[in-house]
Amino acid sequence: MITLLLTLSPIDPISAYFDGNALAVFGERKTQLIEQLGLNQTALDRMIGFVHSLFSGNLGYSYHYQEPVSDIIWQRSRYSIILMMSASAFSLIFGYTLGFILGLFPNKKWSKIFSHIALMMNAIPNFWVGLLLITIFSIKLVWFPIGGIAPLGVAPESLSIYEKIPYFTLPLITLCFSLMAPIILHTKEKVIAVCHSQHVQYARLHGQSTFSIVRYHLLRNTMIPALVIQLAGFSELLSGSVIIETVFNFPGIGQTLVKAGLSGDTPLLLGITFCCAIFVFVGNALASLLSKRLSLSTSF
Repeated sequence: MITLLLTLSPIDPISAYFDGNALAVFGERKTQLIEQLGLNQTALDRMIGFVHSLFSGNLGYSYHYQEPVSDIIWQRSRYSIILMMSASAFSLIFGYTLGFILGLFPNKKWSKIFSHIALMMNAIPNFWVGLLLITIFSIKLVWFPIGGIAPLGVAPESLSIYEKIPYFTLPLITLCFSLMAPIILHTKEKVIAVCHSQHVQYARLHGQSTFSIVRYHLLRNTMIPALVIQLAGFSELLSGSVIIETVFNFPGIGQTLVKAGLSGDTPLLLGITFCCAIFVFVGNALASLLSKRLSLSTSF
């Protein structure tokens, strides 16, 4: 599908390679360049070539960057993996904790207020949140950099992890903002359901302490479902990362994916899409395994 869409699109990879200058190369030289890059092949030939290279352990050669696709993915995915895994961990911890507390006190006024806030968080687009954070904390307060991963003119490799933290902060908060809401709402409903179950009522009648009920009934039956939701949401995590990296000019795999699409770089776009598909598949597979384990285990 991606190959077909790029074939039908008006994007000229040759012009994009020369930064939009369509007159940078012409005549026989342009013809040679088209043949060298394989742009004269049909969509079917490109797909067959990609699959053949894939089974050979080669993801192809990028038109735009003039580097092997596997090298580009390896270089650009490091920051994206740090960003996505950090956001996944923080959103799971804070989202589950907040949802658990709201579920323990569902009738409190503050609990209802936070539940409405979580619904709003689920509805607000993450790119809007990112722009809002940039306006407040980068432009008005000047607490964090607007974007990037290093100051202008400084190589990111020359900075330590501690020096890169300010560049990760706003993208991380933005990504966590959109991931926390489903976990909060689902955990709250799950905690309420377990609290009203016959098993918990039976435990209370036999004098079990609140700590024992929380430890042996609530945590056991609410933690794994929250983890399942997080793993099943790897596609939202990935798509959110692509948007946020574009908003913050973050040099990750998401921004590279956008550039590959806008420049008609078919090998790079196919290679990144293939790796993203594996990432989402792993998340869904783990979520499926945990769901089966949860259904086979003794409930409550």
